[in-house]
Amino acid sequence: MTDFEEYQTTGMLGSYKPSDVGEWRYMGGNKMFPGFKNTEYSKSVNGESQICRAMYIGSRLFRIRSVFEAGAKRTPTESLFHVIDSDLKKV
Repeated sequence: MTDFEEYQTTGMLGSYKPSDVGEWRYMGGNKMFPGFKNTEYSKSVNGESQICRAMYIGSRLFRIRSVFEAGAKRTPTESLFHVIDSDLKKV
């Protein structure tokens, strides 16, 4: 499906699709993250990695920026899973 067909069908452009991964990028500490064709990558002076994507839903544009701290032990997703797991253990 082309980007145009996807937008016509779903009303979304830039959604997360594993088939769109162009390359895997190394984040450090044995961590990898997917590289999408519509994604910009940068590294700040203090060593933070930043990933920026644009996503259209309907007629609205959403810009997503993920920041990975230099030397972080977990990715943001892993941190979120840790919080969820901790909350579930309390129940």
